[in-house]
Amino acid sequence: MKERVELYPLRFREVYKQTIWGGNKIYQYKGRPAPAENIGETWEISPMEGDASVVAEGPLAGKDLIEVTQEYGADLLGQQVFDRFGGKFPLLIKLIDSQQDLSVQVHPNDAYAEKRHHSWGKTEMWYLLESEPGAKIYAGWQKQTSKEALPELVQTDAVMGYLEAHTPHPGDLFFLPAGKVHTIGAGNLLLEIQQASKITYRLFDFNRTDKEGNKRELHVADGAEVIDFSLNTHGAEPYDRETKDQPVSMVECNYFATRMLQLTKDYAMDLDGRDSFTILFVDEGEITINGAYRLGKGELLLLPAVMKQVTIETNGAKVLETYIPHEK
Repeated sequence: MKERVELYPLRFREVYKQTIWGGNKIYQYKGRPAPAENIGETWEISPMEGDASVVAEGPLAGKDLIEVTQEYGADLLGQQVFDRFGGKFPLLIKLIDSQQDLSVQVHPNDAYAEKRHHSWGKTEMWYLLESEPGAKIYAGWQKQTSKEALPELVQTDAVMGYLEAHTPHPGDLFFLPAGKVHTIGAGNLLLEIQQASKITYRLFDFNRTDKEGNKRELHVADGAEVIDFSLNTHGAEPYDRETKDQPVSMVECNYFATRMLQLTKDYAMDLDGRDSFTILFVDEGEITINGAYRLGKGELLLLPAVMKQVTIETNGAKVLETYIPHEK
């Protein structure tokens, strides 16, 4: 029997998605040539069937995240994560470039998604990396509507006047629990952290057609069943942007926790007691993990749960760390 390789920090090859609304910002941000035109999304860490991330280097290179999760189980995920999510990797991490407005959409919660699709629901967060002047993020309702009025409202772009419009800036944070109506306006580049689910109910798509002249499918009936119709006008989520060299909480929900590390010097991460994998994403600067794994702007690294102590070496960097907290 072949001896199992000891787990190590995992870097993945991203899966890129060409879309009718995508652009060229993602690879410009990463400082690398783009492999294609109109890339709307890169799936940076993905456990999705058919689109699973593949390990880029080391003894596990060429294996995908589904295989690695099946092989290592709780050593990769953490025991509490393994138990809660049935041994499956629970997050999908993307970069999104909206050269055009994305569709107005909503995601179901776990109960509705399980009933209709045998899937997890989708709660997610957005962290703004770049925003062009005048770009907007739409999240929540600023004018009252209802389940009964929704089908007529989404016949035209009149629905946009009902959504709460925000003028985003780099570093802004938006938390989108299942049921919150939203869309990404043209001119934004962002990091999306979400439950590992593809379930999206598209409500309005600006009457766009693909190159064959076909409109994309809408899901208004399902959307009406899951939308939270309460008004929501508070804008971007506040978090401490001043503290240096210690973690600052950004989002903590049952599905993920994300913290900001604004580092001016080397930093020792104590992961003992977390009982979860940790994902690091570099927004600014450059870091090296344990003297061996260099990460630059726009790069991610997955630290397996068995790693309890990690040293980040840097002369200055802005890093987001994401993990699965203990269930409340």
